[in-house]
Amino acid sequence: MPDFKARHLRTKFLLQSAGSNFNEVARELGLSHSTVLSVSNSRSVSAKVQELIAKKIGVHPGEIWPERYPDNAGKSK
Repeated sequence: MPDFKARHLRTKFLLQSAGSNFNEVARELGLSHSTVLSVSNSRSVSAKVQELIAKKIGVHPGEIWPERYPDNAGKSK
């Protein structure tokens, strides 16, 4: 089972390293900050949130959420 807390913290760090954050993702998508955090923490699923986070980090969503994108896990865009 994935360590969701560690993945969330890693995603947060990578977003910050890329000059972004969860608030920015939420604003760009017109969603609440808590919705984006729920997706990052794997409490809910949203392809559009996952795709934008991955795009900002520069990876395929499957590198962050391999259980959601099993065919693309580990493949950078």
